[in-house]
Amino acid sequence: MTIVHAILLVGGKGTRLLPHTADQPKALIRLGRYAILEIILRRLRAFGFDRVTLCVSHLGEMIRAEFGSGAALGLSIEYSVDERPLGTAAPLLLTENWDTPAVVMNGDILTTIDFGDLLRRHQARQSLLTVAFVRRRLSAGVGLVRVIDGRIREVLEKPTFDLNVSSGIYAVSPAARKYIPRGGPADMPDLINALIRHDEPVHGYGFSGAWHDIGTPLRYDEARKAFEADPDRYLGPDPATGRDQPADGAPGAGLDDLAAGLDVGVLLDRSEARA
Repeated sequence: MTIVHAILLVGGKGTRLLPHTADQPKALIRLGRYAILEIILRRLRAFGFDRVTLCVSHLGEMIRAEFGSGAALGLSIEYSVDERPLGTAAPLLLTENWDTPAVVMNGDILTTIDFGDLLRRHQARQSLLTVAFVRRRLSAGVGLVRVIDGRIREVLEKPTFDLNVSSGIYAVSPAARKYIPRGGPADMPDLINALIRHDEPVHGYGFSGAWHDIGTPLRYDEARKAFEADPDRYLGPDPATGRDQPADGAPGAGLDDLAAGLDVGVLLDRSEARA
């Protein structure tokens, strides 16, 4: 029997989410009747995952008390403890008995991504790491000028740019760990850039479903409203199709207007920028 594995990074302090995280870890803040981490776990189980490693640190004992062995959710949950903050990549060095590709993700994301399809495509491409990304439209909101050698070459009036936003969700093969520096913190962008420098296969996986990064009180409120409006959409696959929709290469799929102060990772595709 094949074990389908996911690794969730749930060790952050969630300082930007205060006061919601004053006395609980970010992974336990609630959307309706469920903690965000439980929503992720239930969705993983619905897509056939049966083993989950939770990388815990800050208030990790509360997460362990909430989910225990995972049996109540039909999962086998293990815990990897970071004694000090290690970022988003270095905790992978502590994950035990990891010998097949796994979905790796932040534990504060509300999404309708098809986790199974992401992992299957990663394996089919024989990639070391696959970055799931969502399409978003960034509006500058102001006029921009292009300057070369002191001369104005072009004026763009309130341009918009279609961007590929890194979702904080990945598929990772265990061999990628050799590119994570040991002895200190390291983040996923560090790992991805190291793989690229060494000409290792890194692929992208675009999807057009819903995605909420619960990093601030405003985004938390948006995610809570979206979940409460349609909980079933986030807890499992689309009941009509048995899956969610991937969107590899689908231009303009799922675009939303974003403020210019967006603080998420962006995968640059210069051919996509437009006025």
